[in-house]
Amino acid sequence: MDFGYSREEEEYRERLCRFLDENLTEEIARQNWEDRGVGSEGREFSRKLAAYGFLGMSWPKEYGGKGLSPTYEFILLDELGKRWGCHVPLDVGYTMVGPTILRRGSEALKSEFLPRIIEGEIEFCLGYTEPNSGSDLASMQMKAVEEGDYFIVNGQKTFNTECHYSEYHWLAARTDQSRGAPKYKGISLFIVDMDSPGITIRPLWTMSGERTNEVYYDNVKVPRHRMVGEKNMGFYYMMEAIGSERNQVFIPMRLYSLLQELVQYARDTHHNGRPLAEDPLVRDRLAQAAIELEVARVLADHSRWLESNHMPLSYEPEITKIFTSEMEQRLVDTGMQLLGAFGLLMEDSPRVPMRGRLAWYYLHSFMTTIGAGTSEIGRSVIAQRGLGLPRSY
Repeated sequence: MDFGYSREEEEYRERLCRFLDENLTEEIARQNWEDRGVGSEGREFSRKLAAYGFLGMSWPKEYGGKGLSPTYEFILLDELGKRWGCHVPLDVGYTMVGPTILRRGSEALKSEFLPRIIEGEIEFCLGYTEPNSGSDLASMQMKAVEEGDYFIVNGQKTFNTECHYSEYHWLAARTDQSRGAPKYKGISLFIVDMDSPGITIRPLWTMSGERTNEVYYDNVKVPRHRMVGEKNMGFYYMMEAIGSERNQVFIPMRLYSLLQELVQYARDTHHNGRPLAEDPLVRDRLAQAAIELEVARVLADHSRWLESNHMPLSYEPEITKIFTSEMEQRLVDTGMQLLGAFGLLMEDSPRVPMRGRLAWYYLHSFMTTIGAGTSEIGRSVIAQRGLGLPRSY
């Protein structure tokens, strides 16, 4: 099992690093779904990534890709993550939707959407969660009723981030309302234009300042050809997309810059006439954080190695997701103890250290163990798939 890069992959990494050093700023890096949302600068950066040949490295050539190993995608995600926790700007489409369309979409859907995703032009928002359906996605109630060449969709989604600026909704809805059928067998996936008549979007604001949304569908007409794959198979496709999400969204290297800033703060800040870096407890906590970040990287590399070698992914991505999200909470807690009362200052405060990023990370980190599947559900998946234990729910 070799996690190293080939000569060609290393050359790609070096070229990418030069590009990022010249073109990426912290303001652009913060334009992602977790922070400020994607604005005009983020979209321009997305198109520039594509123009310089950094998007679609592992995607099929017939849709505009290069047909190379997935390792190139992981290099891109890691090098972006090292710089202020940056994402691929339009990353729901790139990391979750695109791979699922590749596996399950019709040829028409592939031709319509994949080239535009690779060109960095369009974004999707996830339409899974509902007010009474979060961890148990199979219990969703939004209905899609077939009428001729359309499905008529009614219902509500919540915590659907990016809906206010995405072009398309990656929507899951119930297409089989018959009683007695297993809940997970009656769901289908659709690609819906966000400017379709009957869609209403209302903002929800998190305590870290991230905007998410609740979305209402009132007799929205979705063309039949916009259904992804087979009818009533959407739950399985969602699980596949979530597998891609674990490997390509929960990136340990996005915490690298935060750890480096905390180390620099400990070097530069004095207490009682001595640098904080000379305090044994400070050194111990920062060293522990570095250990955990390296463990998270190895876990991620193992899961990526399985994907790159076309081997089945079972519980491995769940381990990475749980460890990385909980490690983030431990890291920001260490930072809060290191900065003391200054860690509470927000970015607009005149004496704020680290540009206020620690306070943002602290408020944001609560979401990471809830969003995209709670740690409790993830542990249940690991127990069932990895240890052969019975279901707990």
